[in-house]
Amino acid sequence: MEKSTVSRYVRQEIFAGIGPDGQEKIKKGRVAIIEMSSIGGAVANSLVRAGVGYVRLIDGDYIELAELQRQTIFTEKDAKEETPKVVAAYEYLKTVNSEVEIDPVISDVNSGTIDNLIEDVDLVIDATDSMEVRLLLNEACYHLKKPWIYGGTLASSGMTMNVLPGEDRPCLKCFLGEEQYAPGEQPTCATVGILNPAASIVAALQSAEALKILSGSDAVREELVTFDVWENYFDYVPVEKDVECPVCGKKDYAFYGKITGSQTAAMCGKDSVQVIPTKEGEISFEKYAEKLKSQGTVKYTKYTLDFSDGNIEIKLFKNGRAIIKHVSDEKKAKAVYAEYIGL
Repeated sequence: MEKSTVSRYVRQEIFAGIGPDGQEKIKKGRVAIIEMSSIGGAVANSLVRAGVGYVRLIDGDYIELAELQRQTIFTEKDAKEETPKVVAAYEYLKTVNSEVEIDPVISDVNSGTIDNLIEDVDLVIDATDSMEVRLLLNEACYHLKKPWIYGGTLASSGMTMNVLPGEDRPCLKCFLGEEQYAPGEQPTCATVGILNPAASIVAALQSAEALKILSGSDAVREELVTFDVWENYFDYVPVEKDVECPVCGKKDYAFYGKITGSQTAAMCGKDSVQVIPTKEGEISFEKYAEKLKSQGTVKYTKYTLDFSDGNIEIKLFKNGRAIIKHVSDEKKAKAVYAEYIGL
């Protein structure tokens, strides 16, 4: 019996909105997904199955059990082993579609890394839970003239918006305006929760728009979509360009290009703080294991080093970035890093 020559993408190719020509464009597309959150994992799964030629997975975090309630590509084994999210995602997705080049990058997204992470792709997908990262992404994509798709979810609600390059087009800041939250005031998944269906809907909408953009469709949505699966509403919100916008109006960036010293950030949904050293560079786990073994328990893999002295727990990454567990105060986390790792 002859082997079938039917394309694995035949159901997309016969869809009038894509067709064979659109599928060829999708195959040549290059996408970066910012964070393997519940949204990011679902988008990665969708785009890899759809045959996007190159998918870069970016995240500096590891998997925890409490995330499995809303994650679609991770397992209990991943959580037990605290596998880096992009590594677990890569291992799963390469079994889904071997034709796609999947590039897992264990990295924080900040003003010092953003250019290298997105400058060589055609489209960027926002799946972060950090508003600061999202605002940085908005500025970087505007500066680099990269289309990106905003997506966020909290509790039972979600929203998404295509942010396309062009002097007459609005950016995310045009929608957000000058609204600011004081530290601790903004709700998070740790304080109000998050439902799996809300994240899945955002991911589905982003994935559909990504296929439109990559295939060259003229059906790309211009409005912001907002919904709540619990309160039963779904709405389209027109977003107008603000000529006084500090980003796309005045090009006065608050985050992009602003590289400072060491940085700290509390992690959403975790009693942990991330510490990023002033200068990142590959470090030797063997060296740090030798240094720390007299002070506590040390174990390491090729991706991370874990240290505990019974009170302090540190997960150290190859670039010197670390997650200080069971600490919520950023100053204390920085002091722990300085004591055990060194700034």
